This record gives sequence, structure tokens and C-alpha cells, in this order.
Amino acid sequence: MSLRKENNVLVLLGAGASFEAGIPTSPMMIKKLESLLDQGGKWEDFRELYHFVKSAIYFGDGISGKFEPHVNYNIERLVNILSEINRKVEHPLYPFIATWNTKLIELGGMGFENVRDFKQHILQELQNDWVLLDNYSKSDYYGGLFDFRKDFQHPLRVFSLNYDLCVERNRESATIERGFGESRTWHWRNFDYPEQEQPDIFLYKLHGSIDWLRDDNENLTYTDEPAKIKPDRLGIIFGTDYKLQYIDPFLFFAYQFRQWTLEAKLIIAIGYGFGDEHINAILGQALKSSSNPDERRLLAVAPFEKENDETSAMSHVSEILRVPRRQQIVVRRIGAGEFMSHEMTIDGVAKCFPDGEDVFQEIK
Repeated sequence: MSLRKENNVLVLLGAGASFEAGIPTSPMMIKKLESLLDQGGKWEDFRELYHFVKSAIYFGDGISGKFEPHVNYNIERLVNILSEINRKVEHPLYPFIATWNTKLIELGGMGFENVRDFKQHILQELQNDWVLLDNYSKSDYYGGLFDFRKDFQHPLRVFSLNYDLCVERNRESATIERGFGESRTWHWRNFDYPEQEQPDIFLYKLHGSIDWLRDDNENLTYTDEPAKIKPDRLGIIFGTDYKLQYIDPFLFFAYQFRQWTLEAKLIIAIGYGFGDEHINAILGQALKSSSNPDERRLLAVAPFEKENDETSAMSHVSEILRVPRRQQIVVRRIGAGEFMSHEMTIDGVAKCFPDGEDVFQEIK
């Protein structure tokens, strides 16, 4: 078996991949949000609404037997809940709701205008202070993606769960396909390239990007000045329930992720915490679809601070993905910066397989 073949290696970038560049993780964004809501903070008017929504999320999980530390509470889930509440009469469950919680109406407003405003404030903060960097020099370790691509000698398919521009800002002379043509309008056909014209990296931003926006005709485009995008025009999505929307590019990206994970012999997950049920299901399906466990591996690169060693981290990941053959999971308990700068090489990732360096032998 040789991995030096197109589509045999796939990269998944999680929030932890950009942490060392200065972009907070989702739990850190919650802490920043709560500091803004503190008494005397600039968002004090939303504090009671936030406490109500957060309490309701924990209450809902508690009913099904989930308590700390097993409650999956993060910025994506919060904004998704706010979005669902704001739909009100447009929500498919609305006819089945006899009365809204009186406390929610009191805090959210009769038309839930406070809910809408709170969500807009969060998006504005995400856009201007949390994700958009003034200086991308701290993210230069992302150059390791492009160095690896040169050694791999084939286009690299990179799927990112992040909104940031760390990949794009470290491309140097490399070419990246994001799906936008010369008119800057996104179309799925832009990912179809003749073999002789393929880019260095196909970049699929599964949740959208901080520089994407919807124009007046609802077409997806992008801008060179992302700080000027109005929050309601941002081309990003939150929460697992929105990832399979019928609109492109999100449905297309989900399909592409499933397709190429089933093709890949090595999936490199960098900075991913395995907290997304949809992503986990696709990863698990890909690993279990291989009849020979020695021919498909997942390399998980993250600190895994709650696990004592790489063996316990491997067991943790295999349990989440429901993969019975634990030898398919390889763990490196290091940060994204160290991995992409020093270990993301042909020789480095070849260690995931029993044959070592031989898996990247040239195909004659």
C-alpha cells in the first residue's frame, strides 16, 4: 500500500488548530462573553436573558441524565439556541407550543427582539475581536500544511471547522481553491478541476468563513474587508443542527467530507476535540468501512489534557467514534503549532502505519 496517491490523505482542522495563533476556542469565547455580561459590563442588559438560556440548556441536558462535565455547552450551541428561539412562529414546532415560557417573553421581548439583538452582538464580537486577527504572524506554523503538500506531491484536501483565515494568510505562492470563481461568487463546480490544473489545497470551510457574506441576491461571495460585513450578512453557521442545511455551500461540504473521508487512508485531525456528533459519525463511518484496519488510520493531534497518556487518549477517541479496532486511532498529545512546524512531514505521519516509511513509496 502506498499513501502517495491523490486523495489518500485528508486534513481536518478543529478550533485548537488556531488557538496558538491567538484565536480563542469555543469555551474561551463563552468566558469572554460572560465577562461582557458581568455587572457593569457593556452587555449588562442581556445578562438575565443569557442566564435564562444557559440554565434552560443545562436543564434540558439534565432531564436526559447529562450533568457537568458532560454537558456540551459552547458558543455554537448558545447561538444556535438563540437562532431557534428567534424563529418563533416560523419554527415547525410553533403550532404545538401552547404558550411560551413567561420568563422568556419577559426577558426576550414579545417579538423576541432582545433575543435577536443579543445574537447580533455575539456575531459582531466574533467578527471583530475573537476571530479576525490584525496580525497573522503568530499563525505562520500553518505553513506546515503547504510544506507537507509539496512532499505529498498531490493536492491536499483540508476541511476546517474554523471561521478564521489562518490557512489563507499563510499560503505564500501556493494556490487554494475555496469555491469562488472570478466573479467572487461561490459555486460547487469550482472544485472540479482537470488533473493538470489542480490547486495545492482544496479548502472546505464547513462552518463558513469570517470573510464570507451573502449579497442582495443571497449569493455567497467574499470581501477583502471582513470587519465591514454586517452581522446578519455573515456567511457562517452555528451548531450541529444547521450543518446540514439545504443551502450551499454547507450541504455540499458535508457531502464532500463524507466522500473524501471514505477515500482517505490517513485522516489527520489537528486541534479537533471530538465534540461534534455529525463530524464524529462521518469519521467513525470512514474508519469502520475499511475491511483491513492496517490500511486506514486517524491521527488525532491535540493536547488531550484530561487524558493521562496517549493510550488513554486513544481509547477516549475510539469510544467517541465507536470504532472497535483501536489500532486505527493514533494520538499525538502536542499542540498544532509544534505538529505543523516539526512533525507534519512524510516521515512523521508514516509512523501511523505498521509499514512506516514504506507507505509513502513512489507508485511506479
